[in-house]
Amino acid sequence: MKMTLQDFDYNVAFDRNRGWLTAEDQAKLRKSCVAIPGLGGAGGYLAEVLVRLGVAKFKIGDPDTFEPTNFNRQIGAAMQTLGQSKTEVIQRKILSINPEAQIEVFPEGLTPENSDAFLNGSNLAIDGIDFFALDAKAFLFQRCRAKKIPVITSCPLGFGASLIVFSPTGMDYRTYFDFRDDMKEEEKRLALAFGLSPAPFALKYMDRDALNLGKGRAGSVCPGLMLVGALAATEAVKILTGKGKVHYCPFVYQIDLFTQKVRRKYYARGMGSPWMRAKRWIVSQLVNRKKS
Repeated sequence: MKMTLQDFDYNVAFDRNRGWLTAEDQAKLRKSCVAIPGLGGAGGYLAEVLVRLGVAKFKIGDPDTFEPTNFNRQIGAAMQTLGQSKTEVIQRKILSINPEAQIEVFPEGLTPENSDAFLNGSNLAIDGIDFFALDAKAFLFQRCRAKKIPVITSCPLGFGASLIVFSPTGMDYRTYFDFRDDMKEEEKRLALAFGLSPAPFALKYMDRDALNLGKGRAGSVCPGLMLVGALAATEAVKILTGKGKVHYCPFVYQIDLFTQKVRRKYYARGMGSPWMRAKRWIVSQLVNRKKS
């Protein structure tokens, strides 16, 4: 049966959420606005899960287009979307599920020039920016902290994922990851990877093709990205509805489906303690040994 916009009924479309979400929860999600800069692997799944949960306001942006190397992991990548803007494809995906959704589109992605428009009015931001775009990531967290917007970052780690939620008033992004001005680019990449994965579950089954920080390559598989969508969207529900306890940074939650291991840790000094810096050095040696 073909439906039109006039046939769409929000309450009917998201009725099966009831029992896990109350009518009040659903109303809060419907009114909430989520900013998602970056719509590739993580961002695409996030948008899909959030709109199916009933979030009805989005601010999305990504300057890239879909290409064949995206097929293994990005929800918007398909033969019919090759060469198309990721922002336009994900916008269509959202509207195909909720044609009433309000979407502000930023085809250039998050930039210093549009950051106010991108973030103002958002109840939450979720980091979908590419792992290697370190300056763009740092800018997102800096601007959100200044605007008192919580930020979720969730990273695929092989057949697993990690989750960190940054409060506008808690430990900040730079402190947690132990970023320092004298770091080289590859050192910053390692610091980011280590902070996202303090329990190196995936090292047990990864090979040298999975990660090459020097060449800017990080392999990923679809189950890890799907898990990112589930983890981050669940935390988004908690933040937007006030339902459940949110464990903000320096808490880190990590799960690996391949090894069937789960860990939630609290790092009082983030990754900057002498012990964590020593562990990071050990991990760097293991990674470099796998590459050699």
